[in-house]
Amino acid sequence: MMANHNKIIKYTIIGLTFLIISIFYTFLFAPHGSIHLLDSYDLLFHWNRIDSLGNILKSPTNFDYWNHVGNFTNMFYPWLTILPGYLIYKLVGTPLLGFLIFLTLITFLTMVSAYYFMNKWAHNTLQSLLFAIIYTLSFFRLASVFYRVGVAEYLSYIFMPMVFYAAAKLLAGEFESWPILALGMSLIILTHPLTAVTVIIIMLPLPILILFNKISHHWQYWGELLVNGAKAIVLVIITSVGFFLPMIEQKRALQINRPALLDLAQTAQSPYLLFKNSLHTDIRSYSLGIIAIVALILIVLFVWQDKFSYRIVAIEAIIAVILSTKIFPWSSLQNTPLNYLQFPWRFLNIANFFLAIYLSHILVKIVQKFSAIVKLMTLLTVMTACVLQVYMSAQQLFQQTQPLAIITSQNINRQIHEFNQLDYYPQKSLPYSKQIKHHLFLVDGVKTKLNYQTTPDIYQVKYYNKKSATLDLPILFYKGVHATINNVTVPAHSSHRGTVQIQTQSGVNNIEISYQYTVLAKGALAISCFSLIGLVLIVSEHKWQLLKKLRKVY
Repeated sequence: MMANHNKIIKYTIIGLTFLIISIFYTFLFAPHGSIHLLDSYDLLFHWNRIDSLGNILKSPTNFDYWNHVGNFTNMFYPWLTILPGYLIYKLVGTPLLGFLIFLTLITFLTMVSAYYFMNKWAHNTLQSLLFAIIYTLSFFRLASVFYRVGVAEYLSYIFMPMVFYAAAKLLAGEFESWPILALGMSLIILTHPLTAVTVIIIMLPLPILILFNKISHHWQYWGELLVNGAKAIVLVIITSVGFFLPMIEQKRALQINRPALLDLAQTAQSPYLLFKNSLHTDIRSYSLGIIAIVALILIVLFVWQDKFSYRIVAIEAIIAVILSTKIFPWSSLQNTPLNYLQFPWRFLNIANFFLAIYLSHILVKIVQKFSAIVKLMTLLTVMTACVLQVYMSAQQLFQQTQPLAIITSQNINRQIHEFNQLDYYPQKSLPYSKQIKHHLFLVDGVKTKLNYQTTPDIYQVKYYNKKSATLDLPILFYKGVHATINNVTVPAHSSHRGTVQIQTQSGVNNIEISYQYTVLAKGALAISCFSLIGLVLIVSEHKWQLLKKLRKVY
């Protein structure tokens, strides 16, 4: 009983510490209750994604958002893990407060995930606490949250500890960890596919590195590894089909405008500038930060005599740093699908992840023979250093950067509903994007303005003409469109503007445009849903079996 009581007190203190840090982090992000858009309008993009999910099970678009043009962003960008954000928005009644609560929750869960999986791997409370704090308050994550506001990207950071914990266990011969690997990887894909790409790339060297460990010097090991690795891969694919298949279906039917194509060799970091910028507190440089540099120095000093597992951690950290720089020949991959990465410095979060593991490990190694007071002081010192890095960087950012816009509780609804962006537009629509943005109709090729109304599912317009006419509506055309005139279904086609075009009737036309999931999309979503539930049940069952074994032992 006493042991359980002590555990409750311990985890309550840890939870409260994480919560206080998360609230303080959010306060620094919006100290005056308003949000400054500094690098881009990406936050408005994510606000539209989250706030438009009210009808996502019925329709892939929400006509009340995306400037009412029927943008299919939620078909091309996974939305499962932002659903809690939508629920929070609706509970609190305002997107501004809802987002700040959601950000606090994301930061809190990142710390909890980091602590939980490090503790399962290292079985050391101090190391787990140090890792959770260093990783969550890392310099690069700070840039992702405060400057770039890449919501999906830093949301995916929650699942990274799960993936690498399971991968480490799998490589160590604990092959029953494959469902955890599959679940973690699926959640990253269903949150931010580009982060999933960086994770997959950084995992590629692991089978080669494990060759230097005697555990891999048996054919049985490789057989088990291949079988269980294949299980994980198959389940990840099945769980992800609800995102990939509908997206591929749309791309096969239409030419879709992809996110900006950037020169990877140009956006990669110069090694010298990466090191130089890491010594400062300007997060706009997208660098490692001084704490990560300290970790790199410790790698150079300690890795030669370290355990094999931490040598791999060190090597992975160095590989991730190299991949973020011009040292890697990114120009040779410019004309491959990897150009979707846009910025090789995305690997810096993975670098920070491994550097946080190594730094926490070395700090524990240094103080392990000292008293509990020294260990507590070490934890408090690291926590203070990380919080100070966040505080100083945030203050410098707001002082030195002129905001593109300031979002307040008074203007947020207008800013969200009027937000317009060209990603995932039909290619044909790009030359006419201004016409579409300003809701210009074409009647037999002549521009005109018509009054329209929207509900989440339906775009409604009333049109009168004595004779039949070709009506081109400022609604983007995608596969799955459904048009009715006076409650009778009529054919809808893609116009030269890439918009919905119909033939009206003589007299009054009560026109309604809606979108439905195709049969393929419905099937893929159902498969993903059931496989994800099944995967969660498999992981849960494995956890209960493990607990039963531990109870028998103790």
